[in-house]
Amino acid sequence: MDEISRRRRLAEQIAPAYAANPKVAAVLLAGSVARGTADRFSDIEIDVYWHQPPSEADRMAPILANGWDLLYQHVDDYEWADGFYIAGVKVDTSQFLVSTLDQWIADVVERADMEVEKQIRITALQHGQPLANPALIERWRAQAEHYPAALQRAMLAEHLWFKPRMELEMLAARDNALLLHRNLHDASQRIMDVLHALNELYLPHPYHKWLDWEIARMAIAPPQLAERLRSLLRAAPEPSVAQLHALIEEVFALVEQHLPGYDTGAARAEFGIQRVKA
Repeated sequence: MDEISRRRRLAEQIAPAYAANPKVAAVLLAGSVARGTADRFSDIEIDVYWHQPPSEADRMAPILANGWDLLYQHVDDYEWADGFYIAGVKVDTSQFLVSTLDQWIADVVERADMEVEKQIRITALQHGQPLANPALIERWRAQAEHYPAALQRAMLAEHLWFKPRMELEMLAARDNALLLHRNLHDASQRIMDVLHALNELYLPHPYHKWLDWEIARMAIAPPQLAERLRSLLRAAPEPSVAQLHALIEEVFALVEQHLPGYDTGAARAEFGIQRVKA
């Protein structure tokens, strides 16, 4: 049995243990296992949606009843997260109220809220595998089916900004390696954020963990994007900056081609600022 099939079968064992609680509204297999990109290092990501706040006893019941090995527990204002091992494989659960997902989807779709965590939850719903109560999952999917034009413009206004080209050229010439690589990384993240918006795709991860999968979903992108991003992060300083700047120019051109009404003038001007004028 391959790594993906094994993890999916384990997920199918986990879901009924949670769904047996009447407070549970739905269970979803998320992450790389659901998308079919998992490997031997992959966790199993299980999203559990509750009608009402679960008690610690509610959350621990499936784990204790099945003899799974508890790894961690974490609670914040919106999420309950419990980790455990099943058959030697790590499981991460993300648990939310149904009302929280209702609110977050409305925030993104109706109010163009760019909050990354809210977009991540939508992506999980779109590409996850329902394991209990698929009707609720399908309702949420339908609500988020159409990527809002207002969200696209908000994302571009936020992320289509790059450090002046001369700044990175200066860092490369000085071999200021740590600061240069921080800037290369930040600009690469911005490129991915912009392209997600241009392709009307919700963000799947704050740091674009699944680079190949993300780019494969894009109809609009510079050619060989994944390979070029990896290359510029591994190249010597001056070639890496030249590669990045070529990508940035291509991203500007793609935005102008596919969204001719969007004004890139200010962002282009910022990118073109010179530290020293001849």
